[in-house]
Amino acid sequence: MSSYFSFEPQHFNNNGDQGNLLVLSKQLALSGQSFTETEEIRDADFVLVGDASMAAMRHYAGRLELLRPFIKDRFAQGAPTLIVGSSYEFFASDLGLTSKPYLRRSEFVDKDGIFGYMNVDHNLPPFVANGAFMATSLFGPILAKNPELLEQMTISLGATFQIENIEREWVAEIRRRSIGG
Repeated sequence: MSSYFSFEPQHFNNNGDQGNLLVLSKQLALSGQSFTETEEIRDADFVLVGDASMAAMRHYAGRLELLRPFIKDRFAQGAPTLIVGSSYEFFASDLGLTSKPYLRRSEFVDKDGIFGYMNVDHNLPPFVANGAFMATSLFGPILAKNPELLEQMTISLGATFQIENIEREWVAEIRRRSIGG
């Protein structure tokens, strides 16, 4: 059995980031594992902090601050974690990154084999990882769009990765059409 912690999922889901839990849960189920929610980040095998509006970020800033030591520790350990969008910006300094304003970019990207959509006005790299700790400015269910990342996360949770060829073909087609290929 694996557990997950998702920070305020009703507000930290701007572009379907919570969908990452669905694809990860499916992978764990295929290996005969259950995936249950926990209320405490310290009890979680997997942590998700999705993208949120500026208003939600301001509202939850105090509670996000309380997560900093856990995020730093999980990053150092390479523990299964996914930080997305505005939350990535919030925790960037805890990952050793400095966010600086930059000309807004709104586009689909495929950088170093990682695919997704971003709409940013900062200079942070689109994707950063340490082991199974992943932080990204690419929105939505990134694990569904990147089978390699899903595989890494699934294995890090002690499960066997299983994907059908047809599923890989669907993902490849979505990526081709989005990038314009």
